Amino acid sequence: MPRASGKAEAETVVLEGAGLKPDPAEVFRYLGYPKDAPVEPRVAQRVEQALEKLLPEIRPRAMYRIYPVLRSSAHRLELPGAVFTGRIGEFLGEAQRAAIFLATAGTEIVAAAEAAMQGRDFLGGLVCHAIGAALAEAMVARTIEHLRGQLGAGEALTLPYSPGYCGIPLEQQRTLFGLLDASLVGVQLLPTMIMRPLKTISGLIGIGPEDRVRAYGNPCDRCPLVDCQMRR
Repeated sequence: MPRASGKAEAETVVLEGAGLKPDPAEVFRYLGYPKDAPVEPRVAQRVEQALEKLLPEIRPRAMYRIYPVLRSSAHRLELPGAVFTGRIGEFLGEAQRAAIFLATAGTEIVAAAEAAMQGRDFLGGLVCHAIGAALAEAMVARTIEHLRGQLGAGEALTLPYSPGYCGIPLEQQRTLFGLLDASLVGVQLLPTMIMRPLKTISGLIGIGPEDRVRAYGNPCDRCPLVDCQMRR
């Protein structure tokens, strides 16, 4: 499907997450507790203590840049200077623009997790890793909230989609990083396609007509992987 041509529609937006507190329920989920399951008191206490100690020290951040969609099909999405392949075209096919984003919990929480593990405080390390994962997700949510403020009349957002999930090849990380200056938020892409800091999320969010985005629905509803942790 051909679309309008053009360069990136805006400069890179960087969002700070100072003072951002993750949802404790998300932290417990990353620790392996199902929704509404009782949490062991000692685990709840360690999470509370870690949040109190670490939140003033950590610096989660996010960034995004919006590009026009030039062409799209079920397995291809073409932006100025980049082509994404895999099922990304299926998920963002109704979008007229795409926001390329990175969201990271930062280096501090990863360092705290590694220090705890090296000190054989394995529960403390797991707690820090869970907080980092929840913080990265919270920065994605903040990015979505900021993007909603940039929408035009009658526009809506798709769900965020990340390389390595939903049939989008992990190698598409290279394409994504080619569209952003990741150093602005202190993120690197390693040759293994792993991002550093570890607690970082990358992806694309489509922007399109509200009626078409809603009509297209949630692709997770059509996915057979009912136990997928990323299901939304």
